[in-house]
Amino acid sequence: MKYDLIIKNGKVVSPSSTIKTDIGVIDGKISILGDLKDFEAEKIIDVTGKYVIPGVIEAHMHCMAPFQGCLGANDFFQQSVSGAFGGVTMFMDFANVFKGKSVYEAVKERANEMSISAIDYSVHGKFVESNEKIINEIDLLIKYGVPTFKMFMTYKKEGVMSDDETLLKIFKKAKSVNGLPMLHCESNAIAEINIENCVKNNKLTWMDFAECKPVLCEAEAFSRATFFAKMIGTPILVVHTTNKIALDIAREAHKNEFPIYVETCPHYLTLFKDQYEKKDGHLAICSPPLRTKKDAEELWDGIKDGTISLTGSDDCTYSYKEKSMFLERDEKGNIIPDFRKVVNGTSGLEIRLPILLSEGVSKNRISINKVVEITSTNIAKVYGCYPQKGIIAPGSDADIVIVDMEKEVVLSKDILHNNIDYCLHEGLKIKGYPIMTISKGKIIIEEGEFKGRKGDGNFIKRNINTKYLKKFNLNND
Repeated sequence: MKYDLIIKNGKVVSPSSTIKTDIGVIDGKISILGDLKDFEAEKIIDVTGKYVIPGVIEAHMHCMAPFQGCLGANDFFQQSVSGAFGGVTMFMDFANVFKGKSVYEAVKERANEMSISAIDYSVHGKFVESNEKIINEIDLLIKYGVPTFKMFMTYKKEGVMSDDETLLKIFKKAKSVNGLPMLHCESNAIAEINIENCVKNNKLTWMDFAECKPVLCEAEAFSRATFFAKMIGTPILVVHTTNKIALDIAREAHKNEFPIYVETCPHYLTLFKDQYEKKDGHLAICSPPLRTKKDAEELWDGIKDGTISLTGSDDCTYSYKEKSMFLERDEKGNIIPDFRKVVNGTSGLEIRLPILLSEGVSKNRISINKVVEITSTNIAKVYGCYPQKGIIAPGSDADIVIVDMEKEVVLSKDILHNNIDYCLHEGLKIKGYPIMTISKGKIIIEEGEFKGRKGDGNFIKRNINTKYLKKFNLNND
């Protein structure tokens, strides 16, 4: 038999094992794992000494998403290029929904916008209201292959907040169709009252922003969402979790085998609130805000003990111009701080895997198996595309990343591919980096060069296996 591609002598990683073996690929699928030294292929790659991991799945990003007067620097093709350099072989974005708009139509529109991607893609629904017509569209989403939908517990003034009634109705409907609600957990009341007080007292610095949305602002909403989920009996996924209080709420639910899936992001693991003391601290404004170094260590502990099931970048690729465009300047040209005039969001799509490899594996916080678990396998399971994605196994898509744990890189805006003119991690030394990305059996990143093609990505219809909606520990299949 002749294969399209053979990857030889790699250390193939799953959440539970690392084995030295070869991989044979035919027609974009993994055909076999084993000793293939006597077999032929159109292309043979020897990766002796390197790790071979499943392609990273990005399930949490915001590209071309109108918010607070900004759109972002990338279209979906450039976003896919940037992701591919970071080992991403599939990504998901959110439908642009506002009150009165059909969620189902918005999802289809988003899928069409994403069709220029060089990697596979999918879409999440988003709900901002709960009338009967809108809720019944969940049935259409499920049939379309979109079983996940997000709700914001804040941003009332921006018109995207889901109130408690909406949460309860969506949770109930999700349970009936094996859907999974995704939650942005911040208490709108706490945030708005704090912001009002800051405005009255002319406290509008970047650090004041962080103080307006303290840990308890996030934890209260996390707790409320968890109570609602328990009451109705539906699993939920909480995105961008930043602190131990929230993790402990999840731990308590996990003790009773209740499935609360927790996500965190690389910026909460590696950047701290002292960013807001910098002159350009507005570049780090995101929601929830950056926390303390102690909070970050608690997150690493949450990854180690399994409380945190997955990671996402929450990538919002805003340029310096967009982050600064509504700010006023003094007579010397210096920015006058006013956090109300800064779009929320940071970039992270391309650097999520490198940060987890370097800060996690190279610094002995977590194993490379855990990295695979929280960047690929668990995401595929909980979002409904496993085992097509998320694992290196016969029958799965040949979405593969070659990792060199000895490769050292210094992060800089000049080496990234996200179309923005700054990097919050500028100067961070990285040890452990993806050196090749393979999408459906085709090499799309090799030796620092993009070799993919615009429009090669496919829309992936998703369907969540009910066994992954009934337990928080996704590793016990």
